[in-house]
Amino acid sequence: LSSSVDNEVRQYYAADGRLSMCFDIKKQGSEHNYTRSYYLNGSDYIISGSCEESVVRLYSAQSGALLRDVPLDCQPLQSTASLYVQSLRSDPFRPFHFSVLVAYNPPLGLSQVVGVNMLAPALTL
Repeated sequence: LSSSVDNEVRQYYAADGRLSMCFDIKKQGSEHNYTRSYYLNGSDYIISGSCEESVVRLYSAQSGALLRDVPLDCQPLQSTASLYVQSLRSDPFRPFHFSVLVAYNPPLGLSQVVGVNMLAPALTL
């Protein structure tokens, strides 16, 4: 699995390195929109987020289908600030859980880690 700039995410076969699929994620048109992607629940799903967006996307690793957008609705300290994904990691011990390091633009101080439980009846951050 590799991710690059402006929502470019690709998955490769581990056996020989051939391209398995390119994920169809809308481009933002920014060379500064760095994208991060990781496997979730072993290798069944993929989570992906970018540093100029306030959403994490969940994809099927088998089909590449977008399964869900997870908006990060953390309330900034200042109404003019926009939230973005700085980094993210799946939880290796709890299925459908992941954490996101979020920051604000313009910076409002320290970044914060937000835990997401996708099995909860309502997503709370």
